[in-house]
Amino acid sequence: MTTSTISLRDIRSFHVSGRTVKLSGQPTQTVKVSPDSAPRTVDLNGHYVTGQLYAQHFMLETPQTDIPVLFWHGGAMTGVTWETTPDGRPGWSQLFLRQGHDVVISDAVERGRSSWSPYPQIYDSAPLFRTAEDAWYLFRMGTAEGFSENPVLRSPFPGQRFPTGQFDQLCAQFVPRWTTNAVASVAAYAELVSQFDKVIIVAHSQGGWFAQSVAARMSDRIAAVVMLEPAGAPEMTPEQMAASARVPHLYVWGDNCDDHPAWKPYKQDALAHSEQLQSLGGVADHMDLPKLGITGNSHMPMMDDNSDDIAGMVQDWLHTALTLRNED
Repeated sequence: MTTSTISLRDIRSFHVSGRTVKLSGQPTQTVKVSPDSAPRTVDLNGHYVTGQLYAQHFMLETPQTDIPVLFWHGGAMTGVTWETTPDGRPGWSQLFLRQGHDVVISDAVERGRSSWSPYPQIYDSAPLFRTAEDAWYLFRMGTAEGFSENPVLRSPFPGQRFPTGQFDQLCAQFVPRWTTNAVASVAAYAELVSQFDKVIIVAHSQGGWFAQSVAARMSDRIAAVVMLEPAGAPEMTPEQMAASARVPHLYVWGDNCDDHPAWKPYKQDALAHSEQLQSLGGVADHMDLPKLGITGNSHMPMMDDNSDDIAGMVQDWLHTALTLRNED
């Protein structure tokens, strides 16, 4: 049931997972921590909390289901992915709230409000940062040659549905990312899922890899997994595949994947994974938008100009998948 007003009974924020690490042998520093203050000594030796995940839980006054939707973002991004589109339209978190779902938006380990840890003392490497050029091509706004520092001179793909006039607003969301925290991230996401009896996971890009991993570990708690262009698929044991096959999976794909040097292998890995799920009797559907006659979508379908329509298609799939599962 769609509503024009979102009535909440509560909003809570919390952290899950993480561990405490003690550092010693670090040099003390004398720093001016505020512009107009006297310098003071800062001792970096001591205990640090690391590996935690931040979540914000929006609880409706009258939810239409007791299964919340957990939104997981992609690489170099945070939960803001799901909040408001770069051109100011409602994000998917609002759309799913209006459909009667409680919503949980999270910042993964090492991202945004989950905080960071010292490196190389705790994280074993320096972070990566995403450039606008990288995002333009990787997110399939246009060809690499179509990017320009001057927004007016940029050349997106014909029919591009992402609001490229606000592309720099998308770039403003990027945060540092590390490539060596997958184990901690899976553990934190698993602990987030464990806070609820049953959840739906909607994940984007790298978040889709984590969603597949957690689905194999916690199939009894996951009602369905929706992945917007997952960045490949994790390797699994036969036992993990069998567990994962008990969870309905949906994969959503936009334009220009099949000839992109990064997205072609990612998509092939995801297709192979879904075929294994299907061979085990699982539901693993693909919403390949160009094959459905819906063209122009980028790697960011939750932000493209038809994001409301795609959300509706996902919600329809969820209704069907969960109804069939309940009948089994």
